[in-house]
Amino acid sequence: MTIRLATQSVGEALVASLRERILTEDIPAGVPVTEASVVEAYSVARQTAKAAIERLVAEGLLERTTHKSARVPVLDERQVKDLYFARGVIESRCYELLAEEGKVSSDAQTAHDSFAASAEGDDLPSIVYEDVRFHRALVDSLDSPRLSRAHELIINEMRLCLAQVQSHQLLDPAEIAREHQAILDAIRDKDPRQAADAGLAHLAHAESKLLAHMAVGKA
Repeated sequence: MTIRLATQSVGEALVASLRERILTEDIPAGVPVTEASVVEAYSVARQTAKAAIERLVAEGLLERTTHKSARVPVLDERQVKDLYFARGVIESRCYELLAEEGKVSSDAQTAHDSFAASAEGDDLPSIVYEDVRFHRALVDSLDSPRLSRAHELIINEMRLCLAQVQSHQLLDPAEIAREHQAILDAIRDKDPRQAADAGLAHLAHAESKLLAHMAVGKA
């Protein structure tokens, strides 16, 4: 069966379709995503399939080891904890620095508004995208290219974590939006400690829900 793509550039449509299938677990963790399988499923050119796979590898939704096909990463408890730890170190310090100036960029506010709008629907890829966009916009507003690159690497790896939280309904998106607002409020109030605490509490909430879900799955 050939899977039909939405009307847009074939490459972008292919990436969007594969991304949605990965985030919704239609392509499960550990399953290889090869150029040949993408060509067969979508009837696209091999080069288009290769470019789409490489794009998703860059986004952290696929991983490729030496001489191996790209696969959807399998995240264990240790990896999830480390991802949340690393992200918390970066984001909490960034929020402290932003709060010292009471600085919320227009991009961060726009991303927050977009997430809040997405939270009212059930489009999982959109919710994950806007969640990532919000936190990246805050970090990017510090105008440190190296810090932004480090944060991008970590949060891209976390897209699968964010998707699992949503796909298994572990957290209400509206609740996440309120936690985002708490971060923004603390920054605007010029309260560095509260901004950092709000950011860490936001991550700890999602992490605890995801780890508990993973533990049930192993039982």
